[in-house]
Amino acid sequence: MARNLAPPPTPATLVPISLVLLLFFGILGADYILERFALGDPDWPALMRTLPLEAVWLKVAWAMTVWLGVAAAFFLLIRDNASVLLFFAAMIAALVLSAGLYATPAAATALPMGAVLATLVIVPGLGWIYARALNRKHLLH
Repeated sequence: MARNLAPPPTPATLVPISLVLLLFFGILGADYILERFALGDPDWPALMRTLPLEAVWLKVAWAMTVWLGVAAAFFLLIRDNASVLLFFAAMIAALVLSAGLYATPAAATALPMGAVLATLVIVPGLGWIYARALNRKHLLH
């Protein structure tokens, strides 16, 4: 009796969700590069500039959130199951960042800090749930 060795079909939602996640984290990555290396225009509406990242560990948590998210979205796009762990790590880094920014007193910012930090935690969290569901169905390799 012959076994079906064909890979499972790609879900219709995989590519659009992966691209949206890659765009989200790609924008954060571009913001990180422009701010970290002072390449952007000072009038550019940058997120990293508005976050009170005085402590080194907050900068590390921000960098981990951004770059683990970029890697997770890319790995999800190529259907690699490493995206599950990477999204989880990005979510934990965002939780650490959020806790640190709530704990440190900061000057008033133009952005609603609660909504920004919630978005930074929720987006990788939803990516993790989605990637984990695909992995449990054996659709990631």
